[in-house]
Order: sequence, then C-alpha cells, then structure tokens
Amino acid sequence: MEEITRFEAYLKAVLGRSPHTVRAYSREVRRFVAFLTIRGQTPGTAGKNEIRAFMFEIKASLDNISVGRALASLRAFYRWRIKEGVANFNPAVSISAPKCPKKQALFLTERETETMLDQSESPGDDPVKLRNQALFELAYSTGLRVGELVRLDLGDLDWPAGLLTVRRGKGGSDRRVPFGEPAAESLRLYLATRNHLVIPTASDQALFLGRRGRRLNDRVVRRALTARLAAAGLDIRFSPHSLRHSFATHLLSAGADLKAIGEMLGHSTLATTERYTHLDLERLRRVYRGAHPRAREKSS
Repeated sequence: MEEITRFEAYLKAVLGRSPHTVRAYSREVRRFVAFLTIRGQTPGTAGKNEIRAFMFEIKASLDNISVGRALASLRAFYRWRIKEGVANFNPAVSISAPKCPKKQALFLTERETETMLDQSESPGDDPVKLRNQALFELAYSTGLRVGELVRLDLGDLDWPAGLLTVRRGKGGSDRRVPFGEPAAESLRLYLATRNHLVIPTASDQALFLGRRGRRLNDRVVRRALTARLAAAGLDIRFSPHSLRHSFATHLLSAGADLKAIGEMLGHSTLATTERYTHLDLERLRRVYRGAHPRAREKSS
C-alpha cells in the first residue's frame, strides 16, 4: 500500500524513528488495514468504533503492551494523515490504551559499566574492535539512542567544544550533547583506522562503518554489545538502551541536574527523564548538579 510506504518514509526521515520502530508501526498499520479490508472499509472511512473493534480482536492473541503499541501506531498514522491533508481528525486519539504493568529497563551499575568498557585485551589496530569501543564509550558518555548513534556523521563532531550534534532526534529536532574525554580518546583511535573500512561505493560521511564500508545499523550494534557483555561475564540481556538508562542514572546519582539530563537525552518532559533514573522521586528533588562518573574517574 503506497500510503503506508509514505508513512514509513515520514517516520524515518522527518521524525527520526529507529528502523525497529518504523517496522513495528508499519506492521501494526498494515494489520489494521487488513482488518478494515475484510469489513469493506478503508482508513479514510474508519472511526472510533472500527479502532475499538480492531483492538478487541487483537487483544485475543496479544498482551496489553502489544495492544498499546498497536494503538500508538494508529495514532501516529492518523496524525500523519492529517498532516498530509487526507484526514481532518484522529479517531485513535481519544481511545484509552490498556493498562500495562510498569517495567523498568535494565541498567548497568557503575562497576558493571566499567567492566564492560575496560577491555581485557588490547584491540591493537583492528578497526572493528576500535569502532566498537568508540561506540560503547560514546553511548555511555552521551546517552544517545542507538538510532541516533548510527546516524552520526563525521561533521557532527565538534572536537574543540567536546560536543556532538544529534540530527533529527526523536521528535525531529536537533540537539547538542557533550561527550567526555574517554569517548573522545576512543574515537580518535578508531578514526585513525576508519579508512580501512571505507570502500569507493559507500558514503564516506558516516561516523561508524560496518565491515563492508557502509553505515553501521542498529542490529550490528546490538550484536556487538551482546558479545562484549558475554566476554565480560555480564548479563547479555543488557541492550544499547540499557547504556542510555545507565548514563542518566549514574549522572543523577553523581548530583547532576535533572533538567539538564533530560535535555541531553532529548526528552520533552521531566516525567520522561524521571523514568530513566531508577532512583526514588524524593531523591530526584534533592540533587542539583554533578559530573559523569566515567569522566570523573578518568580525570582523577
């Protein structure tokens, strides 16, 4: 369906959603369109009753989290249709999502983070090993989403200022994020060997490249992190998103300002940042300022 293809392009290019999110939203919208087709309807003729009927049907085989994701996908789809001028209201916006148990994402302790980042053997001049080290250091130093990491270009790094520009982050906006000296050092070592990964047919602007010289994708990052965790004897359920949670939690534990952490993470509300901290709310109100623990250790 051409409309869904354009919706996918909007999610990726304008909103900056990760490939995983784009696939998930597209899958749910296609499921909804198939449901409507059987009933002789289209997204343009569907209303609240059709969406409620769709949710009731999929709830028989899916849990509440999956049903909630389907509803979120339809809300995004209809918001896009309104922007496109093919719809004048969003029938999914007033429908309540099913209640889901609150589940905190896994995050590493500071000691676990150090164990994961401090390699037991030198990477030598292996560009892939050096790239992975730079990836993990930068992920923990900045709290970037994995999709934001792999979209970084060489020109997004402001070396003198120690800042990087995240382009088209979640919500489609850009932001500037500081990165510490450990990440900068790892990046310099990787960039010294990065040319070994470049091939003539590939773009030479991507910061992180795969073995075939193309821009790295999030699946490779996840596999690389799992391998590193296994080698370090850590829980392989940790993900790149766990590094993002660890970044926020450790910064706040060190006394950093909650609002500043939210700005670095690209959050629009304080409540979203609070969910990332894994600390009790009373403590959140008391802390006011601090430093990244990885940078603190390196500078001591």
